[in-house]
Amino acid sequence: MLRATLAALLGLPDRLISRLVGGGFGLKDLFTLVNLVGGVASIAFAMAGDLWWASLAIMIGYLGDVLDGPVARVTGRGNRFGTEMDNIADHTAQCVAPAFVVYLAYKGWSGPVAFGLAALLVITGSIRHARGAAARFSFSLAWHGMPRPVGAFIIIAFINSSIFSHMTGGRYLGAGLVVLMAVLNLLPLPFVNHHGRRIQLWAKLWIIWFFVSSFAALLLFTRYFWDLLFVWVTLYALFSWTALSPDERREFFAASRRWRRELTGEPAASPGESAAPPGGAMEPHEGPR
Repeated sequence: MLRATLAALLGLPDRLISRLVGGGFGLKDLFTLVNLVGGVASIAFAMAGDLWWASLAIMIGYLGDVLDGPVARVTGRGNRFGTEMDNIADHTAQCVAPAFVVYLAYKGWSGPVAFGLAALLVITGSIRHARGAAARFSFSLAWHGMPRPVGAFIIIAFINSSIFSHMTGGRYLGAGLVVLMAVLNLLPLPFVNHHGRRIQLWAKLWIIWFFVSSFAALLLFTRYFWDLLFVWVTLYALFSWTALSPDERREFFAASRRWRRELTGEPAASPGESAAPPGGAMEPHEGPR
């Protein structure tokens, strides 16, 4: 009932936008543009020297990234254009923009370190983006490597946290964290998502708690907002893989081997590896859907 009501409400503006813009563009893509504009705003704030707003702009833009998928499903307008547009927006908002934030945070401490850390984020993020465009990773239960939004949030949250600004050696720890997030971009490690199964009740409650507690902290306890965000996203990074069963983890690594062979042009099959992973092919998008 609710889905039908939403489809009726969103259908008219979706058709109007589609006719005005054309080329596969629809209402869903306006939400994708929120994510993209958030990344551009972050870069602009970073160039102006405003670290707090440069970081917050990424978070605000992420709301568009969260909503574009549900809007596409409700309107029945999911298409390849939307997938590619979404990936471009993610790359800008969750790879390039955080690099500007890192550069701003470190340039007063060491210009070469600031440049090196920023460049490392863009390089590894671009390699990941190119790999996803060259070959689709086919495992629907987990992302291959650290999801870009999670890595970006860990970095910007720590840079704005009280640990970074007040702890002795906080900048060294932050630099190590940036390097770690860049490396995790490319490592064949599973980070669970909800694409291949109905999202569990505990996961729904966790997502609701994440948003409610984070925005409550932003409004009521602004000083500790980034510290809280850092704790939440770090917990996901550390423990999300535990939601996969041993069999599912084996399927993930088998899918990873198949994917790497496809990227390098090696023979596609090997004895003992199943031809089809659970849930079918996964689009190379990394935001919650």
